[in-house]
Amino acid sequence: MRISRTKTTSLIGALAITGLLLTGCAGGQSKADACKVLESGLTDLQSELTSSLSDAATDPEGASKALDTVSDKFSENVSKVSNDEVKKVADDADKALGTLVSEFKTYSQDPASADTKALTDASTDVQDTFMALSKVCN
Repeated sequence: MRISRTKTTSLIGALAITGLLLTGCAGGQSKADACKVLESGLTDLQSELTSSLSDAATDPEGASKALDTVSDKFSENVSKVSNDEVKKVADDADKALGTLVSEFKTYSQDPASADTKALTDASTDVQDTFMALSKVCN
């Protein structure tokens, strides 16, 4: 019986230590790691977006496609964030970016009759939410 008790005690101790180690690993995503996930791939798209948006008056459809690509990549990255503090702000920025994409698509289809106030409001919302995200990540 004594060997059995020792083995049982050792097994319970090993399971408890393993549980503590796994809890430490599953403690969640750090704020820095979450911010790195959001940045991933967007730096590469930034120059394309800047170029496309500067040509928005002459090629609104191209600018709309570039903006849509950036929005898709950002949404994909937001889905990988599990840090609660970063996730909330990233979700707000993702939603604002989605609204801007929608408004810009409308603009690109018919620039003459587009609702410029809605486009401006969406752009301002993107700036505000990304500024808040920048504050969280810096």
